[in-house]
Amino acid sequence: MIFLRWLTLVAAAIVFASLAGALLAGSLAWLDLPLVRLAARARGDGLTTVMAAVTWCGNGPTLTGVAVCAVLLLVALRQRVPALYVAAASAGAGALNSLLKLAFSRPRPVLLAHLTEVGGYSFPSGHAMAGAAIYGALAVVAALRFPRQRPWVVAPCAMLVLAIGTSRVYLGVHYPSDVLAGWALGVAWPLWLQPLLLSRSSVGERASA
Repeated sequence: MIFLRWLTLVAAAIVFASLAGALLAGSLAWLDLPLVRLAARARGDGLTTVMAAVTWCGNGPTLTGVAVCAVLLLVALRQRVPALYVAAASAGAGALNSLLKLAFSRPRPVLLAHLTEVGGYSFPSGHAMAGAAIYGALAVVAALRFPRQRPWVVAPCAMLVLAIGTSRVYLGVHYPSDVLAGWALGVAWPLWLQPLLLSRSSVGERASA
């Protein structure tokens, strides 16, 4: 598992660095344009309703509520170290995303009509990054607590994170490269924090009253 974690971290770093470099060089059209055209062809009233609901799972208030409820529940269960881990993963992802958006200052795409209200810069996607970080951190905690149920925990979280990112492209408010960069950092951040704040022995232990 240690090897897999480091492999994922290295791969995520390479993906983000490659996308960031291509963005600065103005050479992301080969990736973005075909996928945006595909999203345009897929648009329909029913799918738009579904995508709007999916993207809601990754917006700021929703993710904040999920993180706060998870932290409070873990504290109530005397899981203080996992609670700190989830809080750090959530807050850190939000702060890092805000800094990166300002650093790259990529305007929102204008290739498709926006089907949802949005503001600020585009790269990397906050929905994709924060969703991957928060739902990923919760998956890590649950997988360590219930190792035999790991596939049943990780798979739904991964599917939700993928759906959230896809919804941002479909709704016209992000380029695919924004979403890929968000996913890369969102996955890497909780994995990087894990050995610093969390271990299997720290999950499931009850602190003394």
